[in-house]
Amino acid sequence: MGKKPTVVVAGYGTWAKAEKNPAAQISAQLKSQSNKFCDLICLEIPVESRSLSTLLEASLMKYRPDAWVGLGVSTNSGVIRPEMVGINWRHFNVPDISGSLLELIPVVESGPVAYQSDLPNANMVERLKSAGIPSVISFHAGTHLCNQMLYTVRHLVETHRLHTRSGFIHVPQTPQNVTSVDDPEAMGSSMSLSLMTQAISLCIEEIVADLTPPVTQAA
Repeated sequence: MGKKPTVVVAGYGTWAKAEKNPAAQISAQLKSQSNKFCDLICLEIPVESRSLSTLLEASLMKYRPDAWVGLGVSTNSGVIRPEMVGINWRHFNVPDISGSLLELIPVVESGPVAYQSDLPNANMVERLKSAGIPSVISFHAGTHLCNQMLYTVRHLVETHRLHTRSGFIHVPQTPQNVTSVDDPEAMGSSMSLSLMTQAISLCIEEIVADLTPPVTQAA
């Protein structure tokens, strides 16, 4: 049996719209579980724009994973959303944890306009839907740090010529976060932490399957 692939799951931590960010909670849940499909490395990433590239580069060079899965919360969506494209813009309507409110700033100066995820997003969505978990392909990761991670990791992979597949998945709020909102009109959709953790675990299975060459029968 060959070496199991290494998969990094990097979930964003606390910020203005999610003091208890489900992305970090999912990463922590996965870290506490055994995974027979891969060597799983689970990270919590601060929601801080200016230091993000340095942190991501250090993590990529340390672990040199076969796949990188970023996780972040989408506060206005009730489904799991694998993102297809990261664009070269930072344009924040909510500050990061350092208070930075960036407007019309490239992620990478003179970088490409966009990068496309090379995770098996369509397969992941179909796997989740087959398991009864709402999921859709998304073509816009926004212009906040979720998009920044998607773009930055792909750029670093290309720059360092790493053999790493990478992408980003948006997850909904937890019911606990939604019910803590004081204004009933501001309450949005949610999904339980256990179901979201199951969803990301299934996505990891699809990623590993996509990384693993099919076994051919000897004649």
